Amino acid sequence: MTKKIKFKFFTRNNGYSKGKYKSLNCGLKSKDNSNLIQLNISKAVTQISNTPKNLILPSQSHSNKCIIVSNNQKNYNCDALVSNDLNCILGITTADCLPIIFYDNNENNIGICHAGWRGLIRGIIENTINKMNYLGSKNIKITAVIGPCIRKMSYEVTENFIKDLPDNYKQFSFLYNSKLYFDLPKLASYILSKQGIKKIKDVRKNTFLDSNYFSFRESKKKNWDDYGRNISLITIN
Repeated sequence: MTKKIKFKFFTRNNGYSKGKYKSLNCGLKSKDNSNLIQLNISKAVTQISNTPKNLILPSQSHSNKCIIVSNNQKNYNCDALVSNDLNCILGITTADCLPIIFYDNNENNIGICHAGWRGLIRGIIENTINKMNYLGSKNIKITAVIGPCIRKMSYEVTENFIKDLPDNYKQFSFLYNSKLYFDLPKLASYILSKQGIKKIKDVRKNTFLDSNYFSFRESKKKNWDDYGRNISLITIN
């Protein structure tokens, strides 16, 4: 029986935090008040699920690790999650990196990953898809949705950054006004296509330029010592 898959990329609005964390900061590793962070997470989760206790929010580290989760375990150290458990809620937090949602309506499988440049070159997308394959999904049936992230004209990089990239990824760098930039979402789409994912969507929101989102680089530009995180969630019920 086909079940209902729901997901959402949340803005930074309508939460409880103050100051640089205003207001829906869901970053457990931020220096914000931990009680307010938990309130923010709970508020976000209840917008897509009636069972907030089933939230899985991993400890992220820019790895390429993806884990198949179940409702009876809560603590994970990874940057991607997949599941087919009813009412399981998968979440990740970002602040310029890409949140990518995966779902397969045919097999009722869902996935989510946190993909910065490190994760992308280390294979976080490929590993997420492989875990969905393990649950029975065919790549051609998987839909991938790229959420709010830093976009190409906001993502200035160094020559050393480009030098260290795999050769086939260097094509996503470009020079503009004597500065080097890199297109992370385009790289993600390229990797998804190479994996046989045909249904690729992109919300095309720029976290650096859009004040509705937390941005690591924007916070750094303001000389702030910390920053909030945006939450992305997907569930099946």
